[in-house]
Amino acid sequence: MKEFFTKAIQQVTAERDPMRDRSVGLVVFGTLDILFGIFCFSMAMLLLISVSSLGLGGMKPVHYEIALLFLFFLTGWFIVVGLGSIKARRWARALLLVGAWVAVFFGTLVLAVILFVLPEMYNLVADSALFPPRGALDFLSLLIFVLVLLQVAFPMVGIAFYGSQSVQATCERLNPEPSWTDHCPLPLLAMSFISITGSFSIIFAGTTNYTVFVFGRVLNGFPGAVVVAFISAACGYVGWGAYTRKMHAWWSAYALIVLLSASMMLTFSGMDMATMYDLMGYTDEQNRHLQEFYPLSPSTLTFMSCAWGIMACIYLVWVRDRFRPEKDDVEVKSYERRLAEENAAKPEEAPRNRMRLD
Repeated sequence: MKEFFTKAIQQVTAERDPMRDRSVGLVVFGTLDILFGIFCFSMAMLLLISVSSLGLGGMKPVHYEIALLFLFFLTGWFIVVGLGSIKARRWARALLLVGAWVAVFFGTLVLAVILFVLPEMYNLVADSALFPPRGALDFLSLLIFVLVLLQVAFPMVGIAFYGSQSVQATCERLNPEPSWTDHCPLPLLAMSFISITGSFSIIFAGTTNYTVFVFGRVLNGFPGAVVVAFISAACGYVGWGAYTRKMHAWWSAYALIVLLSASMMLTFSGMDMATMYDLMGYTDEQNRHLQEFYPLSPSTLTFMSCAWGIMACIYLVWVRDRFRPEKDDVEVKSYERRLAEENAAKPEEAPRNRMRLD
């Protein structure tokens, strides 16, 4: 199966001229990234206006602030990597590929969850009287189409472009000096990025009173903080180990994913949502608003825990060969040195005898 996917990727990214100059394409895609950053900033302003006029509803103020900070982070991310793409920087190409793969991973997970709760979402939209039954179906179809476009189709186009050999060669030619992203294979760089993000759970969990789910039990307060601190430390260790290609970090990541996924599935399957919201520190009004959101149910949370666990394990199996023993060392070479070594390794052609006409 792994060989099949490897050959399929090679066929998709195959090029007639791997040394073709793609500077114009880098400028075009970089400009699109900057425009997407502006779009994220516009969404942040729209969220700010909506909350100012309609209120928070079932959202905590701190969660609203985190959502704003995330949109501002995306704004900065896309503008920075967009400028890096325009300048053909190696690190920008690597980060754009990592971001695209992360978007595909979570976009696929979100689409799977939406399809799982689609009947409940249809009833929710239809009961709101905002749309007629046919209009509710059209609205949900448009929502799914937009999500497929933004979270799967566009990132896949970016992967096809930035993953091509000609784009890599263009970036290496215009930015010949090695970058910090060259020290780690891109699949492991993506794994490191996600793991480092998970290490910040010690901060985010504080907004829900450190409520965690441990094999059928719900812990919060100080016991929950201890568990979250352990998970954050484990995620940070896996992120460092993935970047430095330590094999024991792969085993740690696999064990962490299996334990977390199994623990959440076992807990969510018999969860009382009202009790969970109370433990998380939600007020009665916020609890009531959240209870009205039918798709957020024990079955949905159980499905999400199972889906992300399976997807993460498949990814770990795929990247396992990228890890190496700790004693190995990787030499990062500049573009000129690598090109000179490739030319020196080519066999010299024997001179051809020319036919004399005299």
